[in-house]
Amino acid sequence: MGITYGALRDADFGPLAAVGEQWRAQAGRMEERESELDDLRRRQIGESQWTGTVAEEVRSRVKLIGDDTVERAGECRRIAAAIEDAVAVFNDRQEELLELLASVPEGLSVDADGVATGKAADVAAFEQRMEAILDAVAEADETLHAAVAAIAGTTDAGERSELAAGVALADDFQDMLDRDASPAEVNAWWDGLSPFEQQGLLEARPELLAQVDGIPSGIRDDANRTLLEGEINRRENEIEAVEDRLAADPGNEDLQKRLADLQGTQERLTGLQSRIEEPYRIGAGGPALDHYLLGYSSAEDGRAIVAIGNPDEADNVSVLVPGTGADLGNVGGSVDRAGLMAADAYWADPDAKTASVLWLGYDAPDEVVPHAMDKRYAEDAAKDLSSFAAGMRAVDEDGSSHVTMTGHSYGSTTVGIAARDAGLDVDDMVFVGSPGVGVDSAADLGIPPDRVWATRNEEDIIGWAREDTIGTVLGGGGGGLLGGPVGGLIGGAVGYFTSDHDDLIHGTDPVSDAFGGRTFRSDATRDADGIEELWKDNVENHSSYWDGDNGHPRNAARDNMAYIVTGQTSGVR
Repeated sequence: MGITYGALRDADFGPLAAVGEQWRAQAGRMEERESELDDLRRRQIGESQWTGTVAEEVRSRVKLIGDDTVERAGECRRIAAAIEDAVAVFNDRQEELLELLASVPEGLSVDADGVATGKAADVAAFEQRMEAILDAVAEADETLHAAVAAIAGTTDAGERSELAAGVALADDFQDMLDRDASPAEVNAWWDGLSPFEQQGLLEARPELLAQVDGIPSGIRDDANRTLLEGEINRRENEIEAVEDRLAADPGNEDLQKRLADLQGTQERLTGLQSRIEEPYRIGAGGPALDHYLLGYSSAEDGRAIVAIGNPDEADNVSVLVPGTGADLGNVGGSVDRAGLMAADAYWADPDAKTASVLWLGYDAPDEVVPHAMDKRYAEDAAKDLSSFAAGMRAVDEDGSSHVTMTGHSYGSTTVGIAARDAGLDVDDMVFVGSPGVGVDSAADLGIPPDRVWATRNEEDIIGWAREDTIGTVLGGGGGGLLGGPVGGLIGGAVGYFTSDHDDLIHGTDPVSDAFGGRTFRSDATRDADGIEELWKDNVENHSSYWDGDNGHPRNAARDNMAYIVTGQTSGVR
C-alpha cells in the first residue's frame, strides 16, 4: 500500500476491524448451517427414518453440502484472522508513531508530511524509527492482501505465479528441515519469501509449517488451526462410519472400543479448538489477548503448545512447562495457568506487552510412580524445548524480548535437563514445586545463577521427593503399620527426617542454599481438617501456586513470578 506518515498518523482502523468481525460472524453462521444439515442427515432423514437407494443418495448429497459449508466457514475464519492480525499491527505501529511524535527531542520539528528538521543526529534517529514503522505497516498490508487474495481467489496472473512458486518451495523447505536447520536459519529463509510465496506454501502445505520453530507465530497458528479443523472433520467421518457398522453389528466389541477411542480423541480435539477460539480477556480494564496454536498432536496422550498473546511482538515472553499428568485431555487447566501468568504480568507492568506460552510439547509422565521418577521423559524433551526457546528468539521482531522459562513439578526437571543437555536461550528460569532439575548447582544451567529462581511452599508434598521417602510412603515403612493415608504420611515423615534434605530424586533441591540460585516466597493456600486430611493437604498444595481466582487465597508466588517475567526482580520477595 505504501502508506505515508500522514495516512498512518490519522488513520482510523475501526472500520477494517469491523470487516474482520463480519467475516468471523459469517463463519459462525455457516457453521450453524452445517450443524443443521448434519442434524437433518443423521436424525431427520437418517437410516432409521428413511432407507433405500434414493435415501442414500440424498444423505450423500446433504453431506457434500455440509462439508463444503465447513470449508467455506474455514475460509471466512482465515480471512477474519488475516484482517485481525493486520489491524493489530496497524494499531500498534500507529501507537508507536504517536509515541515517537510525543517524545521528539527539543529543537526537532516534524511537519505535516513527516519531514524532520533539527540537529543532524536527531533527524537521523527520527527518520530511522519512522522508516521502521512504515516498513512494518507496509509488510503487514502486503501480507493481508496476499492472504485474502489467495483465499478468496482474487489474485492476478503475477500473484498466482508467486503462489505457485510458494507451493513449489515445499521440497526445498523439507530438505532444510531434514538438515536440522536452526530456527534462525528457518526464519531467515521464510523472511526471504514474498507474501504470496509464503501464502502459497501455507495454503498448500500447512503441515510443513505448523510446528517448525523459527516460523512466525501467526503463520504457525494459521497452519495448526487448519490442521486441527481438518482432523476434527476426518474423525467425525470415522465416527459416523463406525456408528453405521455398529448399527448393523451392535455386539461387536472391537467396534465398540474403536468408537470409544475415536470419541475420546474427538472430545480432546474439540476441547482444544473451543479453548483457543475466543481471546483471553484480562479483566477490569485489561486487554484481550488472542490465542496462538503453535503446535498440537492427538497421538498417544496428546500435546499442545498454546500462546496467549503474540510472542513475536511481546516485550516479555513467559513459557510454562507443566509436569506429571499433563496431556491433551486436561490441557485447559494448564492454559488457564498460562493465562493467569499473562494477566499477572500485565498488572505488574501494564505498559509492556507480555505473551504467555503453555509448552506441552513433550510426553509428560502419566503417574508420579514410577513414571515421574524416570528422567527419560525430560531427556527426550530436551532437544525440542531447546529448539522452541531458540525459535522464540528467531521470531522476536525487535530482538529485545525478555524470556522466562518456568517449570512446575516434573516440568521443572524438563526445563533443567533441557538447559543441561541442549541449552536454553532464556533470560530467567523459574522452578516451582520441583523434584530436582537434573543438576546439582544453578551454575550448571547455562545462565547466571542469580537468574535462576525456585520456590516451594511449606506443605508441598514434592519436598518428600526422595527415593527413600517415596519408597517409605508407598510401602508404608515404619508408619505403614497404621495403614492408609495416615500410615503413608507417617512413613513419609520418617523418610523425610532421616534423608538428606538437599538431595531430591532429580538432583539438589533448587530451593536449598547448596543449589546456589535465588528463591522466592509461595504460600500453602489449601488447608484441610483432621489428620486423615493431611495427606490430601500436602498433595493439594503441590498445585496451589496459581491460587487466587478459584476460591482459595491468592498465592504470593503469582506476584513474584510476575515480577520475574516482567524483569522487575527488585519486587520479588
